[in-house]
Formats: sequence, structure tokens, C-alpha cells
Amino acid sequence: PGSTNLDRQRPRTPPAMSKPAAEPHSIGMCPPVGDDTHNTPKIQAHKSGWDCTNWDLDTQQPHGGQEWNSIPNFLEDFSVTTNFLGPPRKALAACAGALQHIEHYPAANFEPAHSELAAWIQPNDPADVSSRMMLGNGASELIDLVTRIGAHPGDFTVRSEAQYKEYERAALADGRTMVAPSSENNFGIMALVNPCNPTGEYFNVERMKKYIEETCSDNTTVLLDESMQLWLGPGWREDSLVSQRDWVRNLYETRDVSVYIIHSWTKIWSCPGLRLGSVVAPTPEHIAALKKHQVPWSLNVFALEFLSSAVKDDEFLQQTWQIVPRLRAQTSEQLVKMFPAWEVHGEAWLSWLWVDTKDAGVATEAVRICKAAGVPIRNGGMGYNLPTFIRIKVASSEKTDVLLRALEPLVGR
Repeated sequence: PGSTNLDRQRPRTPPAMSKPAAEPHSIGMCPPVGDDTHNTPKIQAHKSGWDCTNWDLDTQQPHGGQEWNSIPNFLEDFSVTTNFLGPPRKALAACAGALQHIEHYPAANFEPAHSELAAWIQPNDPADVSSRMMLGNGASELIDLVTRIGAHPGDFTVRSEAQYKEYERAALADGRTMVAPSSENNFGIMALVNPCNPTGEYFNVERMKKYIEETCSDNTTVLLDESMQLWLGPGWREDSLVSQRDWVRNLYETRDVSVYIIHSWTKIWSCPGLRLGSVVAPTPEHIAALKKHQVPWSLNVFALEFLSSAVKDDEFLQQTWQIVPRLRAQTSEQLVKMFPAWEVHGEAWLSWLWVDTKDAGVATEAVRICKAAGVPIRNGGMGYNLPTFIRIKVASSEKTDVLLRALEPLVGR
């Protein structure tokens, strides 16, 4: 292409030396540091009844999963979207075995875990994926790195304002302005989460390709998050953009549209405490540019041993695909029976339910009483600015029964 984002760097002004210009805030985002409005993040958090005590709301984007260690009667964290089966046992054993290597540095090239993950993602052409893939300390490190280093300059957009907020946080921290996704707006970077967390909307591979082709102008970067796509079932690889190597390459070579495919492996293997993610770029040159700016050893020996074992555990995935849809259907049916006015959104195979209670007060009370029962759920007002919604993880029948009993006082409201 005549213009490339790999060699182009925007001038940087040290954050501490300048006050950012006023920019429109996206729905659900905390205002940037130094915002002069009276609606500070902490005030808004208290008004909404959010429990964000582990986050510095003046500087950080809050996420779920922070209450488990502060609830005396904790049973299950329903606020997150991790696999209810927990981590694969074999991978846990491998992680524990890594203690014997704690006196050594982890491999700087992340091998052999890097090559093993590439072969697992794309068995038909592991060498190609390996050359275009990079591991990171959770998807968050890679989202931030691609946004700052690997993306075109310009405004930022998302397909849905109710989607995983880390992309928005990284873009705003990089000094980008949020705009709506339309042909009238020339944005430099677009973030897509597929399936969308929390709404549960899913685009199959052909629909996703068409959306990118029609929405993005030339000289654009696309960050596509497929972290939750593995719950689709045994055919997940065929419906992933990772399988569309030629399409991705052609889009880059003919239009300078760079598509990065990002995975957080902490969800399917239920290991957020380890921090484990990857990104597949259009070309090896894109990865080389990112590596120049990545902090060395961002994955420790525990994460690498866990990954090497997890990709070999086919039985774990088979269990996931067999059990999760059944439990999700049961939970959905029970919720609708108890609360006929509530609407459950999302694909039938997902690891969570996105529920519209139709009443912000009811949603707030649901969050409160579930936490009191030791089964915290996600408040849709926190980050997503959808106060009538709650997000509930798919869990075992026994633990879900506790959640449903906790919600009984809301019946009839």
C-alpha cells in the first residue's frame, strides 16, 4: 500500500506536561483525568450504587470480577464471563509444576507455548499463524500496544457502545476522539467484539467480513476481539477470522486496512489470575513493529506452562460445549418464569446471560441482594450505562439455585 501504519508515529506530548483538550465522553466511560465537570467518576459511581472499591475511578476503567475476595459468604462470581468449569485440571497441575522453574527467566520468545498455541488455533497452517502472532499479559496488554503502536492515527469508533470497554479506554488514553461508526466519519481505528460482551450479539464470519468491508474506509485499523467465540462449538475455527488469511492479507495490501484478531484466553480456560492473551496481525511485519515496544517477559513461567497444557486438553472443551448451552437454557427459563417481563439476550451457547429487567431500581436491588447472598452479578449501569440490565454468568445448577433464591424478593416488582 502507498500508506502504512507500521512506520508512522504520531508526535507524543508527555501526559504530565499537557492538559488534554476537551473531548466528548463515550457512554459509560469515566471522564479523563483533569476533567473539570462536577460529575466526577467517584460521584457518579456512588450515585449509581456501583461497587468499584478496588478501582481508582478518577484514572481507571472499572471491570467486573473485583468483589470475590471481599464477600465473607462468597460462593460464585456471577459478575464475570469465565468458564464455570474452572481451569483445566491438567493445566493447573502444569502451572503448579512450574514452581521448580521460578529461579529462571521465562523464554523471551514464549516457546514452545507460542508455537503450540498457533498450531491449536490453525492446525492447517500453524507456521503462518505463528509468524503473525504475538502473546501478551492478557488481551489488555495487546489492546493497549496495538492501539498505541500498530494502529493508524485518527479517531476511534466501536460497533456497539455496549461492548468490552478496554478498547475504548486504550483509545481515549492514546488521545483519540470517539466518533460514531458511519461513512461520514473518517476514523483511524475501529474495535469490534464478536460475540459482543455483554449484549451477546454474534456475527458469523461472512457477515463480519462484509461489515468491515463496508464500514471501514481505506487506511484503517480494525481490532477484532474473538475471545468469547470459542463457546460456539467444535466449528469455531471455521467461523473465526483467523481462518480468513487471504482475505485479511488482501484487505491490507489493496486498501491498507489492518485487521488484528485478539483473544483473551483467560475466559475459556478460566484463568484471569494468570493474564494470558494473543493477537494475530495481518503480516509478520506488523508483529515485528509491536515487539519493539513490548516489555520483555510479559508472560511468566506459570502462564506459559498452563498454556502449553491447556491447548492439548480437548476433553475440557468438549465438556464446555456440551454443558454450557444446557445450563444457560435452564437459567434463562427459570428467570423468565420468575420474572415474565425480563428479557434475556445473547446466543444460546454463550457463557453469560444479558438480562433487561426493564427497571433500573429492580436491577440495582438485584445486584445488592445477590452480593449479600455471596453470588455477585454485573450491574449494567457500571461502564455500559445501561442501568436496567444485569449480566449473569452461566454456572452449575446448585450455585444458580442460590442466585435464583436470592432474587425471589423481587418477584412481582
